[in-house]
Amino acid sequence: MFVLLVFTLTASSEEDESKVALIAASGSGIEVMSHRDIRRLYLGLKSTDNESVRSPVLNIQSEQLYDEFLKNIMRMTASSYKRKQVKAIFRKGKEEILEVTSLEELNKHLQENKGDVSFIELTSIESMENIEVVQILW
Repeated sequence: MFVLLVFTLTASSEEDESKVALIAASGSGIEVMSHRDIRRLYLGLKSTDNESVRSPVLNIQSEQLYDEFLKNIMRMTASSYKRKQVKAIFRKGKEEILEVTSLEELNKHLQENKGDVSFIELTSIESMENIEVVQILW
């Protein structure tokens, strides 16, 4: 009986660690978006689902999380994503998408720029202030 309980608790905590959420500053009014619309945002295009969204922010604090985001949401590798970004900047005059390397930097940016969104592991949200989960991505 004890072994089953320990296994259940371990499986539950491992499941929470693998969840990734789309986040924004509290009170930003951003609603759930389709993966297609999130993909559009991270390609430098405007959101078609949600007018409250201003800009996406790339969370590159964890290379593994960044790679999973690119694979699961963008459906591309890091090198192909970078190529698309460079083409959009030089050919279409799009602005470069901001990259942050720490949770503190991400938290500060989202607080100062209501309407911006980013992605983060669900377990990391506890260490951030005035941040809300818009939706679970996977």
